[in-house]
Amino acid sequence: MAEESPRACAEPVEPKATAPPERTSDYYRVSADLPGRFNNPGWFRGYRTQKAVSVYRTSNQAYGSRAPTVHEMP
Repeated sequence: MAEESPRACAEPVEPKATAPPERTSDYYRVSADLPGRFNNPGWFRGYRTQKAVSVYRTSNQAYGSRAPTVHEMP
């Protein structure tokens, strides 16, 4: 008599829904003519980390290495 494992009979689990990206207007009062790129900081790309070539890190490199959040937008 062949028995099936409980995992084989179980229905596949649906992936969890992801939270919508944070918007600046969720936290702050903004004007209606605020450009979309400032209201949606998650749209910014290019904030990848690269291997540091120097033996020191400047404050500009440290600040610029992080992607913007809703609290840092104009």
